[in-house]
Parts: sequence; C-alpha cells; structure tokens
Amino acid sequence: MTEVTLEPWEREWAGHVGTQRHKARLTTPNAEHYDDSRMEDDLRADIAGAVAELAVAKRLNRYWNGSYWTAQQHSKYVKGADVGANTEVRRIRDRSHKLQVRTTDVERNRIMVLAYPVPDDFTVVEVVGYGWASELWEFGEVASFDKTGRVRLVRQGWLYPL
Repeated sequence: MTEVTLEPWEREWAGHVGTQRHKARLTTPNAEHYDDSRMEDDLRADIAGAVAELAVAKRLNRYWNGSYWTAQQHSKYVKGADVGANTEVRRIRDRSHKLQVRTTDVERNRIMVLAYPVPDDFTVVEVVGYGWASELWEFGEVASFDKTGRVRLVRQGWLYPL
C-alpha cells in the first residue's frame, strides 16, 4: 500500500469533477449491479471516486483527464479508462473491502487499481494495489449483491503492491 497526498488544488479539482459527475447523473438510475441499500450518498461517492482516480494518476505519473459528461453523452465516452489508456480505478469505502472486477473490465483488458480515499476530507489516498482484470477475475468470488453475474470480488491479497 502506498499513500498519496493530494495538494489542495488537486483535491479541489477532483472535488469539482466529482460534483459535475454527480450533477450529470441526477436523473439517471443506478446500474443493475448496484445495491441501493449498501450505497452511500451519491455526491460523496462521486467526489471520492474522482479523488481516487487523480491520486492513482499522480502515483503512476499518468494522464487523468478528469472527465465528466451529460447523460446524453454517456454512451460516447463510457468505454474510456479512468487513468491513461487502460487503467480502471476502484474506490473502496472501507480499508478491508475487496476489489470489484466487472466483465467489461476483462473485455477491455484493463489494469485494475484499488484505492481508499481516507475520510473525511479525502486528501490522503491509500493506493492498495493493482492487477490485470483478466487474471483477477479468476481469483474473484461471485458478488452476492450482483444479480447479473457480471461482478466478482477479489481479495486484496491477490493484488500487486503499487
């Protein structure tokens, strides 16, 4: 695990991106694999997710576009990676949570990175580890909350340190 500390302007920008993502999704229902009973406030989740992406990009010294788009533009941009050309970042709310790997991550040949933005201000992010989606999928267990069968949960022990 590696700690990444965001500068104030980095945290501010990630907060802006998360807020814009939240605004763009206000009228859009959650994906099928989401379990509303397990979710936190959407705005907080969107900000924490953007913070995690920026922290991973900073750690890897790779490009983060900080993208957000309208619901109408979603299908045009949804296949893009979170960081660089092929890195997908998954944020966890609890240090012990597992990495979620989706079939789309495997299909898109993604490198998966697990990150934990430390509450309450999300200035420090613990980058837990990484691995290739195709390899991690094999070690994952079926997610009980996912009725589609397209999500597996991977223990952190299977991740390479970053």
